[in-house]
Amino acid sequence: TASKRLPWLIVLTFLGMITATILGSFEDTLSQVALLAAFIPIISGMSGNSGTQSLAVSVRNISTGEINEQSKFKIALREAGSGLLSGIVCAVILFLIIVVIFRQPLLALIVGGSLTCAMTVGTLVGSMIPLVMNKCKIDPAVASGPFITTINDIVSMLIYFGLATSFMSYLT
Repeated sequence: TASKRLPWLIVLTFLGMITATILGSFEDTLSQVALLAAFIPIISGMSGNSGTQSLAVSVRNISTGEINEQSKFKIALREAGSGLLSGIVCAVILFLIIVVIFRQPLLALIVGGSLTCAMTVGTLVGSMIPLVMNKCKIDPAVASGPFITTINDIVSMLIYFGLATSFMSYLT
């Protein structure tokens, strides 16, 4: 119902401003290499997608009682490994596309590296947030999805623009 969802959406609106602030703080980077903006939706979206997939697994494990204190670390490692493998595969595909279309291998490395890191972190966040919410007696099915998406937006943009800024002198 709206009464259960709205408080979370209001909190997430404010958290979303963090993403906007991060993007604003990298205005110089974007102005020097405007093509970086083209890959924001892919990196952010794939981080969110991997987190949402991981969320579904965690919520299912919570509801079936498959998670206990001892299994949390094992689950986190498994999800991080899954995110890393998925990130590498998607990054290689994206790398090849960027090299073929834009003929910019360094940009392709930055985008691919960012995608790999963002998807790895995304799956880890996706698996852990429901566990934390469940521990705090908050229904993970209601709040986890939007919260994970917002957190992954923040983290993926920090990774992407941090990496791009580090290599800026080679991109321009």
